[in-house]
Amino acid sequence: MNTKEKIINEAIKVYNREGVRTVTTRQIAQEMGISAGNLHYHFKHTEDIIFHVFQLLQAEYDKMILLPANPTIPFQQLLNGFVDVSYALIDKYRFIFENFVEICSWIPEIAESYRGLVARREEQLMSLFMYYADAGMFRRDIPLSNLKSFVRQLFIVSDFWSSSYAVLGRPQGIDPLDDYRQTIYTAFYPYLL
Repeated sequence: MNTKEKIINEAIKVYNREGVRTVTTRQIAQEMGISAGNLHYHFKHTEDIIFHVFQLLQAEYDKMILLPANPTIPFQQLLNGFVDVSYALIDKYRFIFENFVEICSWIPEIAESYRGLVARREEQLMSLFMYYADAGMFRRDIPLSNLKSFVRQLFIVSDFWSSSYAVLGRPQGIDPLDDYRQTIYTAFYPYLL
């Protein structure tokens, strides 16, 4: 692992632990045992680190293949896999999800990149829902406008669940994966046969 990758890994740990606005590049360098100058050689500003981390998150989301390789896979099995993988990303990059609106206001390139990610995912999800409707596992009687709204709802639920959980679930000791899974399943329930 090179220095740049080590910086990113340490930054993710520190941001998840302490929050995005309270952490300085000097603190990250100190935790790594390197000079601030060495860190700044790779990343001039905090924003550069956060943007790089967001690009890694986006690349991991892009690897998630939503259409099944095997057409006989039941939708519930595909959904289980999606929930597990997406939760793992939410947990790994928690600081981004819990501070997303603030980060997008602070670093407009992230907001722009996110809009592109959502546009790609919307097309994939619509294709997936049509595929499973044709396979008899997803309701066919849902108007297209409602399906499009459902896709938007899924992004809201998935991308902002972590913020809600931080305020409502964590203090009550609710298991985060169980809570996320139930939240996603509940959103899908009206659309499944």
